[in-house]
Amino acid sequence: MTHSIFHTFGLRSLAVASVLAASITGVSAETIDWKTVGGWDISFYPGSAGCQAFAVFDGETAFFIGFDNNNDELSLDVTILDERWSSIQDGNDYSISVKFGDESPWTLGMTGTVVDNYSGLNLMIDVGTDEAELLVDEFQRENSMDWSFNGNRLGHYTLRGSRRAFDEVIRCQRSYLEATSQNDDPFAADSSGKSDPFSD
Repeated sequence: MTHSIFHTFGLRSLAVASVLAASITGVSAETIDWKTVGGWDISFYPGSAGCQAFAVFDGETAFFIGFDNNNDELSLDVTILDERWSSIQDGNDYSISVKFGDESPWTLGMTGTVVDNYSGLNLMIDVGTDEAELLVDEFQRENSMDWSFNGNRLGHYTLRGSRRAFDEVIRCQRSYLEATSQNDDPFAADSSGKSDPFSD
């Protein structure tokens, strides 16, 4: 169940650690590859201090799902981009219908975005909410997803490998947080409690 995955991850400690990690690392432009799983590329994006799974559908539609901590608030980030959607306005709100497999359709309030000249839609959801847990659960459990806007189909996409992909997103994020929480200061107090390692 997604609920157990999110709680195993430790939402409260994850959010606190993400704030710390963002302040330590700052913003870097280079994406760090983590692993490729079943057609999904899992990477760490320093600009958002988050790990995400990425796939391209039908050679035209790019899809990202994972974590974002841009505003010091850990969020589930869902982004879908397609160069054919050039009329999307950056910053505008759009009501999008998304259906995972045979589940009831979602109505998502998404925001227009432009990434590397590709127009698309973005959604941020607080990871501590039931909405985030249920969305990830359906994403991992179902075999396909249908996207539409005002009754017009945007696309029907496979979710083959999505369970393993999001499990790797969690491992990637956990690894990043563990790495940034370690104390690498050789001048910090040692295990004996001495504040000056050069003193007698």
